[in-house]
Amino acid sequence: MTNRFQMTVAAAALCSVAGIAVAKDAALLVTQSDYRYLEDVVGNDNTDLLERRLRQEGFTYFDSESERADDTWEVISEFRTEAEDADRLLIFLTGRFANNGDETWLITRYADEIDDLSIGSVGVPLSAILRSVADHPDRALVLLAPQGDGTPLGTGLIPGVGPIEAPLGVGVLIGPARGLSRFVDKTALVPDAKMRSTLKENHPRIEVFGTVTDNTPFTRGELSKAERTEVVLGLTRPERRNIQRDLTILGYSPGGIDGIFGRGSRTAIKAWQYDQGNDATGYLNARQVTALQRQASRRAAEMEESARERAAEETRQDHAFWNKNGKDGSAKGLLAYLKKYPDGLHSDEANAALAKLQRGGSGKVSKIELENWNVAKAKDTVQAYETFLRRHPNGYFSDVANNRIDELKQSQKARTEQKALSAAEASLLKNGPLRLIVEQRLTGLGFNAGKVDGTFDAQTRKALRQYQKSRGLSVTGFVDQITLARLLINM
Repeated sequence: MTNRFQMTVAAAALCSVAGIAVAKDAALLVTQSDYRYLEDVVGNDNTDLLERRLRQEGFTYFDSESERADDTWEVISEFRTEAEDADRLLIFLTGRFANNGDETWLITRYADEIDDLSIGSVGVPLSAILRSVADHPDRALVLLAPQGDGTPLGTGLIPGVGPIEAPLGVGVLIGPARGLSRFVDKTALVPDAKMRSTLKENHPRIEVFGTVTDNTPFTRGELSKAERTEVVLGLTRPERRNIQRDLTILGYSPGGIDGIFGRGSRTAIKAWQYDQGNDATGYLNARQVTALQRQASRRAAEMEESARERAAEETRQDHAFWNKNGKDGSAKGLLAYLKKYPDGLHSDEANAALAKLQRGGSGKVSKIELENWNVAKAKDTVQAYETFLRRHPNGYFSDVANNRIDELKQSQKARTEQKALSAAEASLLKNGPLRLIVEQRLTGLGFNAGKVDGTFDAQTRKALRQYQKSRGLSVTGFVDQITLARLLINM
């Protein structure tokens, strides 16, 4: 049975009287207790208290009780849509769990003879649940209440909850359903309650993962005057993203440009307010939002003018270096140009000439050297190129071979660095449309980013490197916070 409960009339009326637009809270309750092929477990009675409490607090909540997998997924999908604009999020999952050492699933009603190949069709993956709350640091709790002993499982699965990797700022609690319900009732939904201390002192059977602190917005008390002033502004997520962009442009890092005001954004706002001689509350009023926009616009204009001057000088130097080194078509000259200007104005021409040279297209290479070169190129290892150089130390391909050896020796370090850059970019661009915006902005600014489809291919990476170089940014080919902020200027 599925239910969706809206904010109570009393809570809505209270918000209306106060004249403050308060963001709604959202909850997801998934109870799997009545199994068709597995032994039933206790579940429903322990969530009754939680449901009543959530109604009192005005949560919009979604409830799924002992349903088949696709119906459960549908409820979760509805919750995720609601969660995008919610303030606080609470998720409660209870039933039989299974894991493979990496992923954990809540087993749904019609599971039978499941193993690591089939559980995806009858389970709710915990990783997807955690991703749905990742954009709500300090304002999200995920409660897991494993039920039932001896769940019969096939190859690759073991009963229970596996390793937990909670998103930054999100708390995950694992324990008995009754204890978790009481904790929410008496602590988590009580203004100014000390969650971490209460868990330690009164709930020894509840395991804590991720971020659960005593001073957290989740157990919010009465709003301060500064908080109420910002709430009245009714800032939308795009408006909050613009504020984060402006803070970044001015040198105050909010920790992301995602439209979510977490600790990083509040700290950045406080720092900016302090430097302006204002009370450093971490919350903005209308006058401050306007002032921030004006300051960022002026600074952005200065940056773009500096970028135009830098681009003109870079173009002049690029042409000059090409005419001096690469234009003659020698391997040494082409490699020197590509080393200095890997994405330069003549890089396509240089790469094409170098490829032709490697094929022996000029006719200046002996047959035996060309054969040995093709062997080394096919193996593409340091040892293979060193063997080639011992045979042809001053050969037609010697410069290319030495260059490739250097590239291969640096490749492991480069792969490690790129992995870190890619992870940081993925965290920054969690919002899928942002990837499309990056490609659109690059194209609009005259950089060939390839097809605008949200997929960053080699052409997109090249365009990013060219853009970063033209703006005096760190040239990586990956989107970091300052690159995103600069791309979002004047949007």
